[in-house]
Amino acid sequence: MSEGVFFSGHDISVADGKGRFALPLEMRKATRQSSGDSNKLCITLHPEHDCAVGFGLSHKYWLEDQILEEQRSARSRGEAFDDEAAREKLFPDLEDLNFDDGGRFFLPDDIRGMMGIGDVALFVGTGRNIQIWAPEKYLEYKGRSRRVVYAVEQFLAGNGAGKGKGAGK
Repeated sequence: MSEGVFFSGHDISVADGKGRFALPLEMRKATRQSSGDSNKLCITLHPEHDCAVGFGLSHKYWLEDQILEEQRSARSRGEAFDDEAAREKLFPDLEDLNFDDGGRFFLPDDIRGMMGIGDVALFVGTGRNIQIWAPEKYLEYKGRSRRVVYAVEQFLAGNGAGKGKGAGK
């Protein structure tokens, strides 16, 4: 992978009294590495699933590089390519967020509302990015991990309730 950063694992975070979620430790380290040692998390909407997607700044720049590569490829085939339209599909929904040294950050209210994320967020590392789900919505998702399903079911049954960050792995 071009960025040298890989997200894996899963965790459940309960919003604190201020409404902030905590980015899981290993995901936080990878995000910081991807963001040039800054506490920046880029958030956008998943193009196909009912979840948000998070990643570091290097992936944001990689997305731009992908558009430029598609443009070069189209030109070499003698085809038209609307690079602005491609950017309009990716970047308007993308937001750069700050997180503190404990990984706490505010997930934008509109994203929380659109994705059905209340006071609990499920973080799932999927390689290039982190998916952020409402736990109940993840259970409806067809491509889910059995281990993550188990962690969510245990959490929702009360066996993980109140643990906040670290309820999964």
